[in-house]
Amino acid sequence: MIYDNPWYANISPETGELDQDNSFIGDNRHHGARKDLKEWLERVNLPYQSPHKFRHGFAVFSLKRADDIGQLKAISQNLMHANISITDCIYGGLSETDINEQISSLTENSLSDDKETLIALLKSNQKIIEKLEDKLF
Repeated sequence: MIYDNPWYANISPETGELDQDNSFIGDNRHHGARKDLKEWLERVNLPYQSPHKFRHGFAVFSLKRADDIGQLKAISQNLMHANISITDCIYGGLSETDINEQISSLTENSLSDDKETLIALLKSNQKIIEKLEDKLF
């Protein structure tokens, strides 16, 4: 049975390369995909990992590198999730290392050991405060 499915990667089981002529999706496609993956990993002396582990790895790798909402949406749709919140719920959790790095980066970006930079930052903040005071009082 031949389907025109956007999610189906036309990959040759022999080479692992994209093959536009290979559009057959049989009833045992999950078994075939696992079998092909196992053979490909054996060829390069790597241990077998399930397709789901590759999916999870792709999702986490991509989400860590996404810079804007458009990229997040593209990743979510590529994973065939109905919305970004599903992707975030499943794959968006931060590891303890990620949390520590994010919290540390907050102080790195706002403070400086450079006296001139710190004075300029304080003066800039003072001007903002003065403008707010003028509007409020």
